[in-house]
Amino acid sequence: MDSQNPSPDQGPVCGPVSGPQAVPRLLKRLETMARGEESVALERLTREIGAQGHAPLLMVVAALMILPIGMIPGIGGALGAVVALIGLQMLLGRTGVWMPAFLGRRRIPAARVRSLCERMRPAAEWLRRHLHPRWESLSGGALSLSVIAAILIVLGGSLLVLGVIPVATPLVGVPVAFFAFGLLGRDGVVVAAGYVLIVVVLVGLWFLRGTTG
Repeated sequence: MDSQNPSPDQGPVCGPVSGPQAVPRLLKRLETMARGEESVALERLTREIGAQGHAPLLMVVAALMILPIGMIPGIGGALGAVVALIGLQMLLGRTGVWMPAFLGRRRIPAARVRSLCERMRPAAEWLRRHLHPRWESLSGGALSLSVIAAILIVLGGSLLVLGVIPVATPLVGVPVAFFAFGLLGRDGVVVAAGYVLIVVVLVGLWFLRGTTG
């Protein structure tokens, strides 16, 4: 299907979105995507949400990681790979996210996606009211974006190994979510919190590696 002429049920393809209003708008788009479907392929998710920029797709993937969806066998590693691919595309300065076919064919139950939207709606409304453009050198500066991209590659790649441990996926998803919300809302304070959480996650991953080694 031509992405420039989407069907009515897909909604319009739009350019990058950012700012506090972007979070509830993305939830609405995700809910529309899952409506009437049994499952949603990762390829479709990255194509439709990723077309709006890296931060929107990162937000959706982080939410999937944190909620029980990320604990489905095989999904944690796949979501980690998507995070790593987003980081790589950010580092290369490219828009959109390419993924190999075998990864794009992974499917997420649509009922879980709809449940995700319901659970996130109150948080999205809270974020809409509290995210503010500030400390934009952290949320949009070239140096900070490069550092975040490198962190995403490392964190996402770690789940290819640790994704078999159910708690590893939501643990990694927390700082990823902070980065996503900070970049999406242009809020450097939230990005700074993501940097702090990286230390917690690294300690947690080291502990998990020790207990499973």
